[in-house]
Amino acid sequence: MRKFVLSTLAATLMVSVAAPALAASERWTDGQFLQANRCLALAQSSALGALPADDLAAQIKSQTFGRGSNITDRGTSLQAEASRQSKTKDEIRRAKLLAEREGVCKTYLTTQVAAS
Repeated sequence: MRKFVLSTLAATLMVSVAAPALAASERWTDGQFLQANRCLALAQSSALGALPADDLAAQIKSQTFGRGSNITDRGTSLQAEASRQSKTKDEIRRAKLLAEREGVCKTYLTTQVAAS
C-alpha cells in the first residue's frame, strides 16, 4: 500500500511539473510518454468507467517512433499494470486511481496533447 501511494505521489509530481511542457513541445519526454501510457489504461478501464481515449492512443502510437525498446516496453508494462490495478475491489485504491485519472491524466485526456 505504501509503495502504491508513493508511486502515485511521484507520478503526480512528475506530471504537475511536466504538464505545462505538454502544450509547448511536440515530442514528449520519456517520462511523459510513460505517464501517458498509464493514463491510457486508466481511461480505457471499464471498471473505472471508460472515457474516450482514441486520440490519446493515436498520440501514443505516434510518439512511439524513435524511442528505445526499453521505454516502449516499459510503457506497455505500465498500461498492463494500470489495467490490473483498475480492477481492484478495494474502494480506497479505486478512489486513488480515479483521482489520478481526474488529476494527472486530465492533461493527456483533455488536451489530447496539444502537439497533435
